[in-house]
Amino acid sequence: MKSKVISFAEYDKVDISAYQKVFALDEKAVKKEMDFLKNKNSTWADSDEVVDGAIIVCDMKSENSFFNREQLKLMVGQGFFNKKLEALCVGMKKGTTNVLDVDGDKVTVTVQSVQRKMVPEVTDEMVKNLEIKGIESVEEYEEYLTRQQKKKIADEEGFDAIQYVMKQVFENSAFDLKKADWIEMTDHEIHRLQVIADKENLNLKTMAPEDFEGKMPFSSYHELLVNVQYDSWDKLLCYLLGCVYAKQDGVEYTKEKYRESIEDYMKFWHETKENAEQINTYEYSKITFFANYYYQKVRGYVEKNYFKEDK
Repeated sequence: MKSKVISFAEYDKVDISAYQKVFALDEKAVKKEMDFLKNKNSTWADSDEVVDGAIIVCDMKSENSFFNREQLKLMVGQGFFNKKLEALCVGMKKGTTNVLDVDGDKVTVTVQSVQRKMVPEVTDEMVKNLEIKGIESVEEYEEYLTRQQKKKIADEEGFDAIQYVMKQVFENSAFDLKKADWIEMTDHEIHRLQVIADKENLNLKTMAPEDFEGKMPFSSYHELLVNVQYDSWDKLLCYLLGCVYAKQDGVEYTKEKYRESIEDYMKFWHETKENAEQINTYEYSKITFFANYYYQKVRGYVEKNYFKEDK
């Protein structure tokens, strides 16, 4: 491509205060993750008394054949066997026998063994075993969970801020744009869509509104083409800026990266290698890589600064 960047505004200098929000930590979500880590590292230990959640082995005798059991293993309180009987077992001691009234049925229960779940407090060692890069302590893990919450919200709600940053950069940068490059960008996308349409024996130019339904959000080829042409301008600018930043970062698009992208496409869309390469040519994938490289730069900036600082 012969288009080039003459000068550009820095994306991380764009003021996004109008889009910033106040962050409210979801403490229940943090507790859920911490409890999961506790349970993951819990153990079972012998106990003398039946408590809710304990695993017991018991013998039962009753005139009701359902309750005639030997060496029955059950988790108290789960209701998998009989919720009322399990509740009545709470408080019994290991090795003792009680006659329980279960909805009118007399059931003689002898507790043979009791195991109680031992739930530990979260330790640095547990956190290290999660193998999260840079996270080695409980405090760091809690901070990580907070960052993940912020990232999730920014990802879900930060699109307008991303679009604003890109618009400001585009308007305050200077480009030497060639019409031929814009046409090439458009042609790449149309070619890609046509290859996909070929699989259903459809021609984009002659598709009727009903042919588009459920496949693309358009009703005619003309509408599709106008949309692609419009998007191609922004993609061209993102591509040019992505090339600049990638060069600064020492990042290149290689045949290996292309191969990996094809493999990812094959796995996600359950496509053959031949189809994947026809849909995503090397040149198209290269353009998309650099355009996305810039988009991810902007996205990361918005994600990092989406929330107002606590005062």
